Amino acid sequence: MAISNKISGIFSGFSFTNNIGKMRKALVEYFTDEGIKCEIKDGSVICEYQDGIYTINFAAGEDYAECGIVYELADDSYTALDLAKKTFIADKTNIELENHAVVYAFAESLKFVSTFYFTSSKMMLELFVKHFDELNETIGLAIDVAKNVMQNDAEEGEEKPKQIGFCVQNDSANESGDKISAKNK
Repeated sequence: MAISNKISGIFSGFSFTNNIGKMRKALVEYFTDEGIKCEIKDGSVICEYQDGIYTINFAAGEDYAECGIVYELADDSYTALDLAKKTFIADKTNIELENHAVVYAFAESLKFVSTFYFTSSKMMLELFVKHFDELNETIGLAIDVAKNVMQNDAEEGEEKPKQIGFCVQNDSANESGDKISAKNK
């Protein structure tokens, strides 16, 4: 039994799902055929697409492999926002889209992540295209949401017309509420 396990372990390295080098090579060939600039750096495939840098990582598994696509977006205007607004951008984007990409809000940047599992080279490339498109759709929506949040943030600095009922002074001496004409009971 021990010998057969060793032999199967050796041959499993030849399968696509257990060979990260083959996965990277297949993806780099795909990018090259599509005319997209890419390179392998520190074990990751780095590609430049529409002025954005994407990082693609692979993890081997026994029956399947995993691919993760990551895009990080940093901007001075985003960094200046408070944490609640950054979280709102990520949450609104995640809620609005029903796809495989997830947005994470950090202090310095937004991070977009999409992962999928595959069992063959063909399946990897088909799913990669789908997930990459969904990731870019998510990035576009997040940018739109961020622009709206930043625009609203800028408008908050301007004087707004006062709304009725929001400028009523609290009368701390009137704790019983008997001097108020309309009571909520």
